[in-house]
Amino acid sequence: MVVVAVVAILAAIAVPSYTQYVQRGYRAQAMATLLKHANWMQQQYTVNSSYRQPDGSALSLPVVSDGGTRYAYKINASTNSTFELTATPTPNDKCGTFSLDNSGKRGVTGGRAPAASVADCWAGR
Repeated sequence: MVVVAVVAILAAIAVPSYTQYVQRGYRAQAMATLLKHANWMQQQYTVNSSYRQPDGSALSLPVVSDGGTRYAYKINASTNSTFELTATPTPNDKCGTFSLDNSGKRGVTGGRAPAASVADCWAGR
């Protein structure tokens, strides 16, 4: 009975810690994918002198495998000279939706309470 109690206590400590570790990995992958998409957007700007198609229509993000469907990626806003990319988690985690714009400004919105800061989330903690 003592062994079962010790195992239960260890499991109660280990499982949440492991879950947080896995979520940090998913967040790191989402950030890497956002940076790949931002690089692709910059390439499109170099070719077209715009963050839009030559005919003025919106660009579509290329398909980039992030190892699963943990985040949904999209161009949230795009003009000829600006863009904002977002990565929305499914399901939600503490950092919420990551954002990255054409100037390199990083952001997070809509995370679980207590809300994490941009520095905490983008630093991979």
